[in-house]
Formats: sequence, structure tokens, C-alpha cells
Amino acid sequence: MRTMLKKTVMLYKVLKQRVFDYWDNHTLGISMSFLIFVLFIGLFWNKIFISLDSGQQGIRWGRFSGTQLDEYYGEGLHVIWPWDRMYIYNTRIQTKSDSMHILTSEGLAIHVDFTYRFFAMTDSIPQIHKKLGVDYAEIIVAPEVASASMSIIGNYTPQELYKISTLVIQSTIKYYLSKQLIDKNIIMDDYLIRRISLPDIVSRAIEKKMVAEQLDFEFDYKLRVEEKEKRRKSIEAEGLKLFEDISQISILKWKGLEVTSEFAKSPNSKIIIMGTGEKSLPLLLNTDEKK
Repeated sequence: MRTMLKKTVMLYKVLKQRVFDYWDNHTLGISMSFLIFVLFIGLFWNKIFISLDSGQQGIRWGRFSGTQLDEYYGEGLHVIWPWDRMYIYNTRIQTKSDSMHILTSEGLAIHVDFTYRFFAMTDSIPQIHKKLGVDYAEIIVAPEVASASMSIIGNYTPQELYKISTLVIQSTIKYYLSKQLIDKNIIMDDYLIRRISLPDIVSRAIEKKMVAEQLDFEFDYKLRVEEKEKRRKSIEAEGLKLFEDISQISILKWKGLEVTSEFAKSPNSKIIIMGTGEKSLPLLLNTDEKK
């Protein structure tokens, strides 16, 4: 045991002496090498140490191996070779706003402001990088949205755009874009129309037409009411005539008798003078004097 310990101590002393001797003989070379290493790290710091924030995913492209489809670089600090590249993708929902002029089915130019939301499928980032690239939003998504907006909104007339709910147009465009982009591993989250602006002269003409239509509807409604009132009065007149034929009493006299009967129920003193003719009505005189 002691022999082993002595040999270890002797070996340590020999190695230590050799290191000092090597340092003494190569001090300048070692110092220069260290400085070069530090300088190299300083120059290529951003290419070697890559930091990914929340909602980001990195794809490494190797100088000698190409795109690493089976490697996923998530949040945090990563170290790569300086001759390789790290492409950073945003995996959060992205929101873009745009506006454009669209020709309607009648050839009229309208202005549309819209906003759309989308995101890339996280598991498909390597395929998106290989086929589309980091600028996939400008290369694929934006042109697809513009094309869908022109195709669908352009099928409507100005009158239809003035009356129709934007929810119908939005849902149609979203459904179309979802089908177009899902094959490219991109999800269309929503499509929102902020405003559809028609030319002022067209808007005023449509408003006048709608007011005229409402007045026409109102006039037709009044005509239907008057027609029903006419029918009601006709039926009422037929009923009164039938009553007179059966009872041999004129309706005017009958109404007079009803009114006289109601007055007769009053506790106040009164005088009723009955007419002698068939068409004479009873006459009611109130004998109460005001005090």
C-alpha cells in the first residue's frame, strides 16, 4: 500500500515538473493559442450559441449534412458549429392585417380591410423549412389570402355586399383557406373582415333604393290592412242587415234602446219620453238639478 502511494506521489511530481517545463518552453505559443481561441469565440459567438425564446423552434442546417429533419431545437440555449446555421421559426399564432381593392361581379372597385390569423404545425416545421422556408408567411399565406379574398368577395354585387352579413363571407373564406393551407402544414385560425367600403355614390344609391323598398313595403302593408278592414266592415254590414230582416227592428232603434236601458240603471232621477213612430228614438231628460 505504501509502495503504491509512493509511486503515485512520484508520478504526480514528474507530471507536474513536465507541465512546468513545457509551459516555460512554450509560454508564447500557449498564450497566442489561448488568445486566438478567445478571439474566435468572440467573433462567432452569435453563430455558436443560439438562444430560443418561448414560442420559437429552431431548425439546424449543417454545412456537411444539410437540414436535420429529425432534430428539434426548443426553448433555451443551444450550441452548434459556427459553420452551421440555425433557422428560427415562430410557432405562436401570428396575426396579419391587410387591405386591397377588389372588383365585384359588376366590375365596381371596392376597398376591403381584413385581418387573418394562422400558425405553423409544430411537428411539421422541418418540412415547412425544406419546402417553403422561414418566409412562408409572405411566400404562401399572404398570396393565398389575397387570392381567396378576391375570388369570393368578387362574386358578390355591391347590393349584396351592402346587405349581407360579413360572417357569411368570413366563414366561406376561412373554410377555403383552411383547405388550401392544411396541405402545406399551416393552420388558418381565423379570417376577419374589418370593413368593406363602397364608393360614396354607390352607397347613397343603394340607401335610396332600400328606403324606396321600405316605403313600398309599408304601402303594401297599409293596403292589406285596409283590405282586411273593408272585408270586416262588409261582414259587419251583412250581419246588421240580417239582424234587421229577422227582428224587424232597425239597428239605429236597437242601439237607442240599449243606451236608454243603460241610462235607466242609473240611480239619478230622469224622465224618458218614448217616440210614437217606428223610427222615433226614446228621449231621456235628467231632472236632477245641480246645487
